[in-house]
Amino acid sequence: MTPGMVDLRLDLSPEPESAASARDAMGHFAGRVGQETLENLRLLVSELVTNAYRHGGLAIGQDIELRAWLRDETVRVEVVDPGAGFSRPRVPTPDADSGWGLYLVEHIADRWGVGAGRRTCVWFELSA
Repeated sequence: MTPGMVDLRLDLSPEPESAASARDAMGHFAGRVGQETLENLRLLVSELVTNAYRHGGLAIGQDIELRAWLRDETVRVEVVDPGAGFSRPRVPTPDADSGWGLYLVEHIADRWGVGAGRRTCVWFELSA
C-alpha cells in the first residue's frame, strides 16, 4: 500500500458487533461512489470482518484492521487479521445460513485476493 493513500482506517475489536461498525464506516464513501457500489461495499466489508472475527485466530488484545480508500474511480478495501489464511471460496447450499462471505466477494467484487505473511490481508476492489 502506498503511504498516505488510506482514506479510512479502523481497528475493530474481535466481536460480532465489529461487522456492523465496519458496515457503518463505509458511509465515509457516501456521495463519493454510486449507491449500488456503496451497498456492495457495506455487504462485502461486513462479510470479511465477520470472517476475520470467526476464523482469524484473534487473541485477547488483537484487533481486525480495516483499511479503505478511493483512487482513480476504484474503491479498495483491506481486512487484516493475524490468521493463517483460508481455503478457496465454496459454493454454499441455497438454504445455508453461513458460508456466503467469500462466495459473495468472488461474485460481486471486480477484483479480490489474499496477501499472506505474518498477517492475512483479504482485499477487494469495486469500481466507484
